[in-house]
Amino acid sequence: QLDQDDRQSKAKEIIEASDRFGIVSLKLEAEACYVDKVELTLDNFIEVVTYADSKNLALLKEHCMDFLSSANKIEASEKVSFDDMPSRLVKDLMVAFARREGEGLSEGGALSTMRVSQLRKLAHEKGLSVDGSREMLIEAIRDGEEGGETEA
Repeated sequence: QLDQDDRQSKAKEIIEASDRFGIVSLKLEAEACYVDKVELTLDNFIEVVTYADSKNLALLKEHCMDFLSSANKIEASEKVSFDDMPSRLVKDLMVAFARREGEGLSEGGALSTMRVSQLRKLAHEKGLSVDGSREMLIEAIRDGEEGGETEA
């Protein structure tokens, strides 16, 4: 049993091990600790977000995108090398901007602008996997809803 300080100081190592051995609950707990611990800057943004993407750490990726969407846009454009950011992350960035500006909160856009924690909770309530990217969670929830409708 690790205390909070140990979990935070070893969060990245715990993420690596739990991801390797498929221990989802430990991975998600370590990810939450890492999100609390990590100090994002425009200088380390690409490093952290590409790590989050490589390990399917949706909460950390969301944290990064929220950070960037609230940063000074001119300073970000000068300091962040977007050439090094995988293009598939642009959608996550746009969702962060939309959420920040209150867009897409209509019925049709509700899932697409939900926070990762909300999507994970909804997936858990439906008996679905809570590990994976934002897109994977949304797809699983939508598939579960469609499957539920045909069974009813």
